[in-house]
Amino acid sequence: MTARSIEDWPRWLAALLMGLLFILALLIASWLLRTCAPVEPTAKVVMLEAEPLPPPAASPDPTRALNASLEDAAADGRKLASEFAALEATIKRRLAECKPVELPKPPPKPPPVAQAPPPPLPADRWAQKDLSMLEGCWRLGRETRGSLDFSGRSETCDIKAGRICFGTNGGGERRSTAVCPSTGTITCAAPITARFGNDSTLGTTQPAVRCNPAKANWNGPPNGLTCRRVSDTLALCRDKLNFEYEFRRE
Repeated sequence: MTARSIEDWPRWLAALLMGLLFILALLIASWLLRTCAPVEPTAKVVMLEAEPLPPPAASPDPTRALNASLEDAAADGRKLASEFAALEATIKRRLAECKPVELPKPPPKPPPVAQAPPPPLPADRWAQKDLSMLEGCWRLGRETRGSLDFSGRSETCDIKAGRICFGTNGGGERRSTAVCPSTGTITCAAPITARFGNDSTLGTTQPAVRCNPAKANWNGPPNGLTCRRVSDTLALCRDKLNFEYEFRRE
């Protein structure tokens, strides 16, 4: 070997070592890549011939179970119907045994309080000379016996209470009746007019009239009344022949 070749030996050795290290690095990198990279598994399929499965068991017939259920339901229905009928009969029997409770009768209503009618001759209306308060019929005097003159012949007769009926304006009619033994019933009727005087008296005027029968006259000349109020129900009237009469509402 020459001296130059000896000097170059370390270089060659270093190059060899570097080459070996490079190959080792490649191997290590290759192993790392194989480890990290996914590798498709290798599958090996083996076909085995399986034994045939046994035939499926036959399903049970549901008809019998349904029929049994229906029979049970029908039996329960009949049992409930009989129990219902028994309960209904018991309720009817107990209702028949029960006596209805008598409710207390309400107390009778008190009779209506009769309102007193207004007075026929109120003082205020008499003072106001209100002729409308006279409307209706009034009794004049009482039944009595008296002597009546029939063309010069007198006869004692039963004289009934007189009667006066007024309208709303003071006009009306006065009627008198007498029953005589021989002449019979005598009826006299005359139109009258009433008005109040300045002395708080009520006066009436009437013409002379012929009675029935016609042979009797009512007191001859025209007559009239002058009445003074005594109370809410009574006035005293005097005629031109000085006979006095009680004037009251019928």
